Amino acid sequence: MRIFLLFLIFLSGCSVTVRERKEIQTSQRLTVNCPSHIYTKGYYCTGDRAKSKLIQPWSKVKITNVRNYKSITLAVMYDKDTEGVCVPERYSHILGQAPFPARLDIERCGREGTKDCPSKIEGVASYYAEPYHNRESTYGIPYDMYGMYAAHKSLPLGTLLRVVNPRNGKEVIVKVIDRGPFKEGRVLDLSYEAAKKLGIVERGEEHVVAYVLRCGE
Repeated sequence: MRIFLLFLIFLSGCSVTVRERKEIQTSQRLTVNCPSHIYTKGYYCTGDRAKSKLIQPWSKVKITNVRNYKSITLAVMYDKDTEGVCVPERYSHILGQAPFPARLDIERCGREGTKDCPSKIEGVASYYAEPYHNRESTYGIPYDMYGMYAAHKSLPLGTLLRVVNPRNGKEVIVKVIDRGPFKEGRVLDLSYEAAKKLGIVERGEEHVVAYVLRCGE
């Protein structure tokens, strides 16, 4: 009898431990990669926007030429193909001759300064197609309704989500490039293609579960 009671106590203790671990995992948050200072190469390029693959999209950055200590502060667009930092040519009279050793001081991480993500999002998702197709997204690229994209109100731009439709078990991976949805009660706006793959287009909206695979870029 004593052995049996001890066995029950042991099982009870184990169940409490498992439940506590599960709660920790559910509440876990992910953080974006957003260092305070970056040393890299600076140069000039055509266009109206500064670009870099080293920072979160649209971070407010002070760019200093370490050679002459001249600097400018502006928002920098994320571009996966840009090495170092590329600055519009119109700033060459301020920063001086390029290429130059550059110091990037991050004054605001990303567009809104958001630095973390929940591990999971759950709620109603809808989708958006026309007339948003080919319009510039908040991320800075044209929105493609046939791409695998999503809009969220506050997640850092560039966040990757694995979105699951519990009704049919279908899932997709999407990238957050826009802000929305703005209708009360919805947590995600999916691209037309993502919604189609999840079986949402016919219904218009669906309860989904989204898991954060990567927070920001």
